[in-house]
Amino acid sequence: MRKLLSWLLLLAALGAAWYQWRTQKDQLLGAAHLLRARLFPCSSPITYSIGAIAPGFTLPPEELIAALKEAETAWETPARKDLFEFRQSSGAVSVVLVYDERQAALDKLAALGIRTDQTLESYKTLKARYDELYARVDGEEARLKGITGRYKQREAAYNAEVRRLNRQGSSGPAETWRIKRTREALAMQFGGINKIKQAVNADVDTLNALGTTLNQLIVQLHLNVTQYNRAGSAMGRYEEGLYKITNGVQTIEIYKYTDHAQLVSLLAHELGHALGLDHVTDPDSLMYPINKGGVLKLTPKDLGELDRVCS
Repeated sequence: MRKLLSWLLLLAALGAAWYQWRTQKDQLLGAAHLLRARLFPCSSPITYSIGAIAPGFTLPPEELIAALKEAETAWETPARKDLFEFRQSSGAVSVVLVYDERQAALDKLAALGIRTDQTLESYKTLKARYDELYARVDGEEARLKGITGRYKQREAAYNAEVRRLNRQGSSGPAETWRIKRTREALAMQFGGINKIKQAVNADVDTLNALGTTLNQLIVQLHLNVTQYNRAGSAMGRYEEGLYKITNGVQTIEIYKYTDHAQLVSLLAHELGHALGLDHVTDPDSLMYPINKGGVLKLTPKDLGELDRVCS
């Protein structure tokens, strides 16, 4: 009887272990990868794979892979060893592109020929455009409100006249002609209002995109100014990318980038975090909190962080 009970307990333990593996395989593997990287830093390459690329991005997977491999060299060249390795699937780190209002605002401005970067000069230029457009939109919205109000009054009078004639049961040729002309005029006026509304909405979309980008720059550049709170302008979440660990699973999330050079620099920065590197205080460093893009060149501060982790 005791032997049978022992076998039953063993089978129950094996069943529980199998269930844990089936339901938490990614977390368990991720925790194992992370533990090995922290116990033996830089001793073997950190593997990574491409996760989801949100539909808002037009970046093909092969271009993202090329950018990642380019980003690797920033750390591997001075370290003189392979620190990262791409895998088609099941890498220790998953690289994901998340499309939200940050990239949407940049795309909107880029379509209008408005280029942005992480500088005070860019902030001042965007602010001037925002202030000018804000004043124009205020005028356009007031004008649209007045036109819409007059249209509704005219429409109400027309509907009242139609109801009167319907109650009357008949109408003469003159009344029929007048109702027809009024209906045609209302239809024409309604079409004109819609055109004005579309133009105003386009300006409002641009205004919101400017406000969203300005709010991010205010946070990113640590400016002592109030954020723009017009409805539709997202408040300042300035992170362009983020390396995070959730239940043992490592992820690099990319939220926005303006061009290839900035994307590579951003990926290199987040790969540095995957290695275990912290932020540094030198504004020219790759591990500085604000990504400036440009040439991948490590500063002494970056090299010091790399040496601290890998040695």
